Amino acid sequence: MASKASKSSTSAEERRQKAAAVRAAAAAAERKRRNLIIAGVVVGVLVLVGVIGFVVQNSRQSSKPVVLPTTATGLDHGLVVGKASAPVTVDMYEDFQCPVCKQFETETGSTVTSLVDSGKIKITYHMMSFLGPESVRAANAGAAAANEGKFEQLHDLLYANQPEERTGGFTNATLISLGAKAGLTSQAFKDAVNKGTYDGYVDKVEDDASKAGVNGTPTMKIAGRTLANDQLTPEGFTAAVNAAA
Repeated sequence: MASKASKSSTSAEERRQKAAAVRAAAAAAERKRRNLIIAGVVVGVLVLVGVIGFVVQNSRQSSKPVVLPTTATGLDHGLVVGKASAPVTVDMYEDFQCPVCKQFETETGSTVTSLVDSGKIKITYHMMSFLGPESVRAANAGAAAANEGKFEQLHDLLYANQPEERTGGFTNATLISLGAKAGLTSQAFKDAVNKGTYDGYVDKVEDDASKAGVNGTPTMKIAGRTLANDQLTPEGFTAAVNAAA
């Protein structure tokens, strides 16, 4: 039989073990609490950094100056091509990367040019940038060309040399090279392409088009009425112009 002293020693040892276990559990709980607090702080900081980055980026976009090309005298500062006395105004919303826009230009472009040259219509171009940075760069180059009176020439060359969309084909170097073929060899044009002089204008055109309910390209409006897809042909386009006149 165990002695009384032995029982007392065992009881004291058990109490010490229980107390140590309680302290260990409390310490573990405290460490877990501190870790959760630290993790929460880190997540909060990362979220804050992301929000700040988003705000800064938006600020950069919205802070770009809106420089208007000299021919930006149409609806929402669209680029006007044709005689001021033309009785019918056509608003064209196009993206230089848009393959359907290229199809329209390939099939109906000569008809449009003929109607412009004959004085029946004038066109207000709204160059969109739905398809990313390449579209922005191309639209900026188009605005720079318009400022020197050669928008039509560069417009046609950009569609004739349209790369696959979102492949980075419209680099600044490519745009400057195509500009040279259109007769745009001035340092002012090159600087405008390289510096994105008209990026703020391109952003404004995009915003104004969105407010006007334009959500796709190509969108064609004759005398304010949007053409249906089956009207985007030489015959359909001509008929719509004649009806408006």
